[in-house]
Amino acid sequence: MHQSDIIDFLSHPESYGLPCDRVVKRLDTHISIVFLAGEYAYKLKRAIALPFVDFSSLKSRAYFCAQELEINRCFSPELYVDIVPVGFTQTFNLDGEGKVVDWLVKMKRFDQDTLFDRLCEENKLDEDTVMQLVDRVVLHYEQAEKNDQYGGLAGMERAFNGHYLALENCPAHVLNKSQIEMLKETVSQILFECASKLEERRKNGMVRHCHGDLHLRNICLFNGKATLFDAIEFEPDYAIIDVLYDLSFLLMDLIHRRRHDLASLVFNRYLGMTGDVAGLAVLGLFLSSRATIRAHVSAVASQNQKTQKATEFWEQEARTYLVEAQHFLVSEIPVLIAVGGLSGCGKSVLAKGLAPRVGRMPGAYIARTDMIRKRLSGLKPWQKLGEDGYSRAVTAKTYEKLYEEIETVLRSGYSVIVDGVFAREGERNKLENLARALKIPFHGIWLSAPLNVLEERVTLRQNDVSDADGAVVRSQSLYDIGRLDWSQVDASQDIETVLKKSLKVLDASLAKGSD
Repeated sequence: MHQSDIIDFLSHPESYGLPCDRVVKRLDTHISIVFLAGEYAYKLKRAIALPFVDFSSLKSRAYFCAQELEINRCFSPELYVDIVPVGFTQTFNLDGEGKVVDWLVKMKRFDQDTLFDRLCEENKLDEDTVMQLVDRVVLHYEQAEKNDQYGGLAGMERAFNGHYLALENCPAHVLNKSQIEMLKETVSQILFECASKLEERRKNGMVRHCHGDLHLRNICLFNGKATLFDAIEFEPDYAIIDVLYDLSFLLMDLIHRRRHDLASLVFNRYLGMTGDVAGLAVLGLFLSSRATIRAHVSAVASQNQKTQKATEFWEQEARTYLVEAQHFLVSEIPVLIAVGGLSGCGKSVLAKGLAPRVGRMPGAYIARTDMIRKRLSGLKPWQKLGEDGYSRAVTAKTYEKLYEEIETVLRSGYSVIVDGVFAREGERNKLENLARALKIPFHGIWLSAPLNVLEERVTLRQNDVSDADGAVVRSQSLYDIGRLDWSQVDASQDIETVLKKSLKVLDASLAKGSD
């Protein structure tokens, strides 16, 4: 008996108790086959042995089907149903009758058009959905089991050594050998420089049981919710990893697809909620590893296409990923930008627009006092603070943390956009002094608008981190701003106009500073 016989059985609607005129759709990957039948999807593991996985025996396929069900129920219990035995008497069956000859993972079927890679390609992936996704991912990381036996320096060395082995087995004409050698040299140097950082994160509980394959094709909308599926079950080295390494696959995928705006949104939502700015010292390495994975996967995929056009597409994808893998390791001189003004002036909207355009990918970190204040109070962004959350003591801690995070990010080589009122001259001077001490460019932008406009904006806010209302704005309007050296921009106009004006003054300022 061959697995090809089971595949043939699973390709017919009658095998699932469906009418013979129904169609069973088949989706193939290099390690599995998914059959879409009726309301369910059935995943069969191929009877193969590869360097990173061995599904060659029935026992191993049974074990890994059970593992897949258990692990993925942590991410999407509403999607994963059960494991199903394929039985054989005189014919095959899905009741487990007779001798069990294979195993399937049974899932609820979802619309393939809700896959995040398709939504992204069709420009249908909106900001609210992406933030919902990050919130779910962060919640999983918070609940995930810590494990200091994996990850760290050794984990990243094993990852890259695996990449190099895979690159050697790629078709010789697809990838440039000199580029691969250059990547190896750069990675070796950065691994040496980041060794203590990687080990510190491992020892401090940042290595946990993660998804392991967190790119857009493994995320869908199910019942209106961002839902993760197909987490890695077969190799602990791939799944028990640094949480930021896990997230970096999603970041890399969005950057590769030129959705820098969404990559910046993911980046800043995650950092804002977790405060894991120390991880930026190794983020470039993580992003490079993820791009290298896609480089060798795309190179191999190019040889399994039915048309020359498809072959050429995947070959070019592989080359692009390899270039990106190197680019993620290139450092830049960071910049510090401050966006100040009273509540309702549009600081956060402007910061969000500027962030993808500033510094190395995925853009600048938005250091927002509102987000830090809630994090320090143990609240999520959508939860409201009580009066105690705005006490003088909490405010002092908030700003202390703000400056600490700004310096950490800048020293890691990433740019920062600070989003805060900064009504006091001393607060503004402190930012400028910090930039001067670190010898990096600084520019401040002050947004202003009539009081009635500010009041109207804060009243209309929905799902915003800030708790400011009309009374807060009126109170702020009485502040003595003092001497203001920052560039002043009229924020009463639409955001696109404000963004263009702000980019213009920034470009002029940074160009002048580089002379």
